[in-house]
Amino acid sequence: MSSNSVHLVLDFDGTLTTSSTLSLIYDIGHRLNPSCPSWQSISQAYIDDSNRMETTSMVKPTTLLQALQRLESLRAIEYRSIARVEATKVFRGVTKEILHAAAEKMVRDAELEMRDGWQKLVGMVMKGEGKVGVVSVGWSGVFIRSCLHASLDRVRAAERDSDLHNRVNLPLIDVRANNILGGDEGKMDRYWRAATSDDKSQILTAEDKLRVMKDIVGMDDLEGSRPLVVYVGDSTTDLECLLHADVGICLRDEAASMTWEQRELQEILDQAGIDCRWVGNMDEGDLEMPPLRSIDGGVYHSQTWWARDFDEICQSLLFRELKSMSQNARQTQE
Repeated sequence: MSSNSVHLVLDFDGTLTTSSTLSLIYDIGHRLNPSCPSWQSISQAYIDDSNRMETTSMVKPTTLLQALQRLESLRAIEYRSIARVEATKVFRGVTKEILHAAAEKMVRDAELEMRDGWQKLVGMVMKGEGKVGVVSVGWSGVFIRSCLHASLDRVRAAERDSDLHNRVNLPLIDVRANNILGGDEGKMDRYWRAATSDDKSQILTAEDKLRVMKDIVGMDDLEGSRPLVVYVGDSTTDLECLLHADVGICLRDEAASMTWEQRELQEILDQAGIDCRWVGNMDEGDLEMPPLRSIDGGVYHSQTWWARDFDEICQSLLFRELKSMSQNARQTQE
């Protein structure tokens, strides 16, 4: 491997969790403000908006460029959805403390299921002095961080691993997401406060997530022999990050139980002719800095990977090599 460390960035919904958390977060506010519209009505309005766009465009993307353009065109729909939620004032009075307590209870009671093995992967990267970040189009960075904390506690108790919090230093995980401000209006925070247009100020699309990933790892500033940037995601909002990271890994459930988000991402990669191989088939040649190539006028990595779970990623050659080098470095220091 041409680098002795790895920077790791992860998606949250569907990647660190087994499914979307938006309905769960909405329900936190709805329990406090039960007269607000139901999640079903909010969700249906989003579906109707998406269907209208599909009817208008009619053209199914067949190239990577068309797929990226379509994903960016969803910005208006996502922004209208956020505005729709804010207009209900469902998050009126929702504080950080309420979000934290609700998230911890959901993980503890298994109402929200976190995927196994992420703790080991993050611990391996941190041991190698790499950066770890989480980027999400979701509504609450506070909720995400609280879920990670509760998941760590749950694994530590189940495995009687008292050293887990030392290996996974949660405060060092750079969580980037939108946030709920609560207050009397139930507003949501804008991630890019200096943005001139409201619909460009939140993390809404694949393009936004790419900007955040680059910022987390300082990607535009990395030169020469630099850390490998690894991104793990599961849906089309992760597409740009997967193609710009040195190693992009798609998380996929077993074929019979793949989510529609996972299938849609797989379909785009297939149509664009981007190879997506199982991480268990990595070899030494794959661990060099992957080459870039021009695809539909853009420059991307033409190789991606897929894994069923975090254990498969940890057992891949990439992270076995990282673990070996970390052990060697520690022995040298001793």
